[in-house]
Amino acid sequence: MKWEDAPMPDVDVQDSGSKTVNAIVTLIRQRGYGPGDRVPSEREFAERMGVNRAQVREAMTMLESMRYLERRRGSGVFLCKETDATSLDALVLFAQMGLPVDPTVNEQCIEVRRIIEVQAIKVACQRRTEADLAALDQIIASFRDDDDFAEDASGYDYAFHLAILKATQNGILVRVVNPFYLMSGNRRQVFFSDRARRMTSHRQHEAMVAAIRARDSEKAEALLAAHIGRVEQHFKVV
Repeated sequence: MKWEDAPMPDVDVQDSGSKTVNAIVTLIRQRGYGPGDRVPSEREFAERMGVNRAQVREAMTMLESMRYLERRRGSGVFLCKETDATSLDALVLFAQMGLPVDPTVNEQCIEVRRIIEVQAIKVACQRRTEADLAALDQIIASFRDDDDFAEDASGYDYAFHLAILKATQNGILVRVVNPFYLMSGNRRQVFFSDRARRMTSHRQHEAMVAAIRARDSEKAEALLAAHIGRVEQHFKVV
């Protein structure tokens, strides 16, 4: 596809943040640039999108900080060669933009979640407070077995797992895992569109809360491993 033929993404001339970043990434993807390729200049992006160069410069600086782009003095701007160096922030951005993510990356994200969260629930069993249990109970109570809940199920699941992480009393752990949930928002929406999957997850959530309440770290670990493994297996099959 020629540069001038690439569909024009939506961008607000008054916006110097996420919309401009999204537009640049979308144009790069549409044009088919690969790792290490030189991409258009600030001027070319600005002219193509009908925005000023300051907006483009700021957006490209953000993409540099995400290790998606790199500037080479005297040579221009290039896509980073090492795609595995791309930051989690960039992966979250791409997922929220609805851009396709390498299936291997999705599998690896679930694997990282499983490794971290299985250990986290053991810590949560040791450190949880009555306030943590109350928060988990409140989330569990918000579940509804009706079709309308399909729209809310992804948020319900996110809140539940975040509450377990918070029960570890380790704020850094919450920050480490949170990007993986932001990345998987669309996928979880698809997963929870099915009533049987929603009900099974809900029952597993209830069992995990009971294990945390009893401080049974061995049982909680096994329950969470099976819980995440079920999601992992589903997306491998589909």
